[in-house]
Amino acid sequence: MKQGQRKQSTPSEIDEALRIFREQIKGKPLFAISGFDHPEIPILLSQGGLYWEPMHWGLVPLWCKDWNAAQELSNMTLNARAETLFEKPAFKHAAAVKRGLLPISGFYEYKHIKGKKFPHFIDWKDEEVRWIACVCDEWRDHERGETLLTFAIVTTRGNELMAQIHNNPELDEPRMPVVLEGNELMTWMSSETSIEQLKELLNPSDESEMRAHPVKPLRGKFSPGNTSDAFKPHTYAELYEPPTLF
Repeated sequence: MKQGQRKQSTPSEIDEALRIFREQIKGKPLFAISGFDHPEIPILLSQGGLYWEPMHWGLVPLWCKDWNAAQELSNMTLNARAETLFEKPAFKHAAAVKRGLLPISGFYEYKHIKGKKFPHFIDWKDEEVRWIACVCDEWRDHERGETLLTFAIVTTRGNELMAQIHNNPELDEPRMPVVLEGNELMTWMSSETSIEQLKELLNPSDESEMRAHPVKPLRGKFSPGNTSDAFKPHTYAELYEPPTLF
């Protein structure tokens, strides 16, 4: 939801698409997945009607030369910055012709403190599903005779909540996924929407509707893995400073 706006009602066809999505992922939990594993996830597309297309996370542009280059690129194209989405060679074709949506109930981000990083789960207070903007592309591997369908999540500058969490010293600012709602959903996927109209959609969400808490490590032997325990609250002593009298 955009800052200063009330949540818009979701179009009925999007609600029906969400029902189908939930049927498709039964028995395939998506509690905590990493883009660097390039999982295959259903993405909602629109072409003569809404439909779901399984795609790998990490966009490989159609001009990619070979499989080695595709693997290298996919690790750098998990996210696409809204500010350069329509100019960057890796994303501009996808942004122009194949935009999609991914439903989420929350996402993970790291807070950095004194050289350590602590995972946090960020979601919405009403616990409803949100839709995040994606761009998609289709790459043909001529050596293998295969077609690879991939996507990237569109991100924008972080709101005030994200500024408190996503403080990676290697980045120039906090980031967050672009969340769309109401009529924005179909506007984003429509082939008739102009680039200027699309750019107007790519804004931070209202932090007053969101919340966050630390969770267990997402990787390593102490990680709960891709289970519901992944987003349960966890305490790190380093995140709490003892009170002082002065």
